[in-house]
Amino acid sequence: MLKGIGSSIPLLLVVLVGCTMFPKEVMPLRVHDIHINGQNSINPVELYAVVGEEIRWHNDLSVPVYLGFLGVHPMQQAGCERGFKTWYGAMKDIVRIPAGQYVSLCFLQSRIVQYNIWTDIADPAHSMSPTAVIHLDEAA
Repeated sequence: MLKGIGSSIPLLLVVLVGCTMFPKEVMPLRVHDIHINGQNSINPVELYAVVGEEIRWHNDLSVPVYLGFLGVHPMQQAGCERGFKTWYGAMKDIVRIPAGQYVSLCFLQSRIVQYNIWTDIADPAHSMSPTAVIHLDEAA
């Protein structure tokens, strides 16, 4: 019995040290989930968040969808990304979200971010969602 406990102690130490090595500013403050249920169903369509919080776009459909930002390139000032970088480390303007999966970003600047979802990238004019908005404010 003591032998089993003794082998668990190094694992516990690795976990504790690993969790304390990362500064708190690297960890997102809060996670906001946006659910995509169809071309005209983004929930919420308007989101209020604080700089540094993680935004996750969940594709709840059984087919892939595409997410694209309008206007400025908000990804240039973003962290904690999942699904936005190419093999070479560049940020994508339009990202594919596979069925049942999600992509995420932590925006690092105060701004208003607008985006659309496309359910059929081959027919962008007829498969585009209404524009959704994220309002990003500085932390208090």
